Amino acid sequence: MPTNLKKLVRSRMEKTGESYATSLRYVRRRAEKRRPAEAAAPKSGFPYVRYKGAVSRDPRIDAYARSVQGPLGETIARLTALVRRVVPAHDEAVVHGAPQFCIGGMPFCYVVGHSKHVNLGFCDGAALADPAGLLEGTGKTMRHVKVRPGGEAPPAALSHLIRSAARRVREIQSADAAPVAPRRKS
Repeated sequence: MPTNLKKLVRSRMEKTGESYATSLRYVRRRAEKRRPAEAAAPKSGFPYVRYKGAVSRDPRIDAYARSVQGPLGETIARLTALVRRVVPAHDEAVVHGAPQFCIGGMPFCYVVGHSKHVNLGFCDGAALADPAGLLEGTGKTMRHVKVRPGGEAPPAALSHLIRSAARRVREIQSADAAPVAPRRKS
């Protein structure tokens, strides 16, 4: 038996004076009532946010790409053009100075320039299939692909990741829009 379950049962026993078996039954029934609500939660741990200021084509993103000089700026412009080409029906926003690509205000990827590389990041990258093995990172949800100037990242693999991330956001939005059955009173 899990330790947390033992703690709940013992706590119940102390509060009510019930036997171990009665307290265990109560704790298990209560857990069964909570399970349907847990099943309705998103499949991943990513806390989905919506950017209210997302527009169909944000000129600040092009200005950001132009502001970075040399090969890094070219890489940022190339990745931005790739995202725009692969997912034409998207919104854009600049958040914390970095371009974010969204669907209905929910971000699916971003582009961030660093001193020696550019990250093409995926907000729910841990849930994406990565057959080419490009994704890096160890966080709970986010993953990124490091694209170095002069080093070629395969555009087909990047396109697949971008498409998959956008599809995932659309699925989550459609699941949120689905009608929810009213809860029964117990």
